[in-house]
Amino acid sequence: MYMTTLSIAQARANFSKLVESASTTHERFEVTRNGSRAAVILGADDYDALLETLAILGDAETVAAVNQGLHEIAVGDTATADDVRAALRTAGRMAR
Repeated sequence: MYMTTLSIAQARANFSKLVESASTTHERFEVTRNGSRAAVILGADDYDALLETLAILGDAETVAAVNQGLHEIAVGDTATADDVRAALRTAGRMAR
């Protein structure tokens, strides 16, 4: 993934603009100290999405359920929206 790389001095001088860009365009910025990676600036929504993805991938039960769903799609074991609505109505879980 491409990220703009900036020194700490450059990031400090442009911090407000970097935060605005990260939050509105989802651009990510890599900040270096003495030429080595030190930090990353990313928008709050992107950070939240990253944490949510890590939580999902860290839950073996959820990963297994996703894999099972992908397998069902691959073998054609799917239902239409109309089929799902009909099943919910039959089960009394959806208004007619």
